[in-house]
Order: sequence, then structure tokens, then C-alpha cells
Amino acid sequence: MTVRVRFAPSPTGHLHIGSVRTALFNFLFARHHGGEFILRLEDTDTNRNVAGADVQFLDGFRWLGIKWDEGFDVGGPYAPYRCMERLDIYRQYVDRLLATGKAYPCFCTDADLAAERELAEREGKVPRYSGHCLHLSEAERKARMASGEPFSIRFTVEPGRELVVHDMIRGDVSFQSDDIGDFVIVKSNGIPTYNFQVVIDDVEMRITHVIRAEEHLSNTPRQLLVYEAFGFDPPVFAHLPIVLDEQRKKLSKRDPHVLPISTYESLGYLPEALINFLALLGWSPGGEQELFTVDELCQLFDLDRVGKSGAVFDVEKLNWMANQYFKALPIAQAAQMVGDQLERAGIELPPHASGAWLEDVVSLYQDGMRCAHDFIELSKTFFQRQVEWDDEAQTLLRDPSARSVVEAYLAYSRASEGDWTPESSRERFKRVQAELGVKGRQLFMPVRAALTGELHGPDLQKTIALLSREIVIERLSAALAC
Repeated sequence: MTVRVRFAPSPTGHLHIGSVRTALFNFLFARHHGGEFILRLEDTDTNRNVAGADVQFLDGFRWLGIKWDEGFDVGGPYAPYRCMERLDIYRQYVDRLLATGKAYPCFCTDADLAAERELAEREGKVPRYSGHCLHLSEAERKARMASGEPFSIRFTVEPGRELVVHDMIRGDVSFQSDDIGDFVIVKSNGIPTYNFQVVIDDVEMRITHVIRAEEHLSNTPRQLLVYEAFGFDPPVFAHLPIVLDEQRKKLSKRDPHVLPISTYESLGYLPEALINFLALLGWSPGGEQELFTVDELCQLFDLDRVGKSGAVFDVEKLNWMANQYFKALPIAQAAQMVGDQLERAGIELPPHASGAWLEDVVSLYQDGMRCAHDFIELSKTFFQRQVEWDDEAQTLLRDPSARSVVEAYLAYSRASEGDWTPESSRERFKRVQAELGVKGRQLFMPVRAALTGELHGPDLQKTIALLSREIVIERLSAALAC
């Protein structure tokens, strides 16, 4: 048997991080078992569909490196892969249920159904459909349909049954049919509901394993009834643990600490970092290793090590992992990504920048960066003509001994001839040390404060060389004039 799994998003918004985790687990499971991964678009909620969302899904998955074998963009042997293009297929299955009495037209209005729900709630019962239209005569049904009265199609649920979902992660989970009631499988607009459509599509597309979010577990007994009505064997189910925020509540699409995939891409995160992080969100490979290539993940991943408990989206862990990947980049690639960010932000290189200048500046900050966009804030001292001194820097620069160091270094800078390099800067500091008898923090920190406006930062000698002689002299002079 060839393993066939699918990810079937609804184009109702951006690609949420929890959905990406589900898609990734499907992809890894398929590759681990030498199977096929299908990308289907469940676009039947026409009122909520967002134009262009389907394209964003494709772009996001391509950036992440999640590859599919069949889908709504590339086609495949079971096309079409957009649900709204499959309405004729669903209709054939609906007609079979109607012909065998396993489904029936329901003429109840929204107001009728709301009244039923309110009555059940007042009586302390689980709200479910009363079955009113189940008992209409065939003649009345035909007459009302012929008159143009709106109707939906409901599936007939046999009462008094226990429905057991066999789940690879959660074991057997039982539901009672009496808690379900006859449910709608086709809305009054002719579009099938999720619990019907998903069964037909999974059957038609030969899906062997359904790996999806925990929130779909409660839908599964309805889907089992549909499989049973047609005599189909259900696929293997695996319901993934819910993704939680750091307060252990369900992760919201609007959580400010969790970004859409397109935003991570635009900020210059590495897709490998996101894949690595999401793979460990509910799955454990065992051992102490935390960084994995996609090939390693495909080799190791299986559902037997996916947990039941909610998986916390740990922002600090993501930041750490993103940093591990970014600082391991070849400097040329990191500088290229940073260059893209600078261009997008409308920031030009300073006039004295030439050759490998940007690579040299990036190398000062790369070890502390999560993404290319971090560079803009970290390196602003290199891209602004005038420096702004923070409170600590101003306090230090008011100290007479600190001012003496700045004055001495400025004098040697003005007198400097030859190349402006880190080595020549070290020589100037040696002269200041010999002249004033200071060393360590008392020697270097005043100059750093005057040049960058801060007491701490990357390698000072490289910073001075990359700022250029003109800017160093200008900034030291400005600091002394305050």
C-alpha cells in the first residue's frame, strides 16, 4: 500500500503557523514512508474565502521547501483538487444517499433551528436536530421542493450507537450517535458541508492516512457514518496535539508573537529554521539533538513519537533556533540577505562603502541575528551620519578622564596617515595608553561611547575601520563639543 496523505487548507486567510505544522507533519510522514503528499483546497466556505489566499499558500510552502506530489496548482490523477470544482462529484454521492433513504431534504429555517437549540439548552440537553423533516411524506417533500422552497440535505443518524474513532495518537475515542443527531451534508445553496465533502474527497483521492489538528476529532464520528453509509473503509486517523501559546491557551492567529509565514520570509528568516522548529512542536525524535536537516527529519519522523498534550509555541526557542541557522550562514549569503533588507527599507550604503564593506559589517553582528532584518536596528550607527548618545554614554562622556581619552584618540586620528584599518586603530590606542596611563574599559569605552552613542557593541577596532576616518573624526569632535 502506498501511503497517501493530504493537507487541505481553506483559503480564508493567511497561512497560520499551526496549519503549517500540520502540513509539515503530513509531508514528513509521506516522505518517511515513501508515500505521496497531496495539496487540496477546501474552498466551499465561499462567504469567507479571501482572494489570493491560495497563491499565498503555494508561495509559503515553496519557500519552506514543503513539496507536494499532486495539488490544485499542478493537478494529478484525481483532479480537480479544488472542492468547488468537484460539485458534480459530490452530487452523485448525495443522490445515492437520497435513493437509499440515508439522507433527506430538510426545510427547517434558521429561525426553526435556533428555537430548537434554545429549547434544548433550557432543558439542559445537548442541542441536536429534532428530526422534524425526517418524518415528512415523500409527497410533501416533492411538493415543497417543486415549489422552490429552500432546503438542505441531512444525513440520517441511527440512534443509540457507539461510534469509536481509532486514532494513532490518542488510541480509541468513543462518541454517542445520540449526541450527534441528523446533520446537514448539503447546504441550501447546494454546496456540501465539510463533514461530507472531506469523506468523498479522501475516498476519491485514495487517502490512506488523515493527519490533522485535534480540533477535528469531534468531526470524525460524523465522517465515520458517511464512510459506513457507502461501504468504504475509513483511513487511519491521527489527530495532532493543539498548538498553545506561552500561557498554554490555544494559539491565536492574532497572537502578536507569532507571525504569518509570509512575514517570516519577508524579514529574512531561514526556512530551514522554521521547519526545524515546527517539526519539534509536538514531536520528539528522542536524544539530545535539536538541529535537523529536512532529510534527517524525513528519515526520523513517524507518528509514534507525537505526543497527546498541547505543544507550546516557545518564542524564545524559535529565536534561538533561528539564530543558530543564521549565524551558520556563509558571510556572502548573509550579506546578500541583509542587502535585500536594506534595499526594501530604502537604506543606501554610505559613500565610503566599497568592496566587501557590507560583508565586514554584517560579520560584526551575524552571531546575534535571528534574521536578516535584525541587521537594520543593530547596525544603524553605520548608516546614519550623526550619532545619538544614550544616557549612559552621555554620563561617561562628561567624565574628565573619559574626555581626555577621546581628545587623545581624536588627535592621533587626525594625524594618522596610511591605511585606515583595525590594526592602525590598535596602534593609536597604544599611543593613548602610553600617553595617559589608562587601559581596558577606561581606554576603549569612552571612544566607543563617542563614536556609537552606546557603551557596548561589536569589535571596536573593526567598527572604527568600517566607519571611515572622516566619520570617526567628525563624531569624536561632536562628542567633545557637547
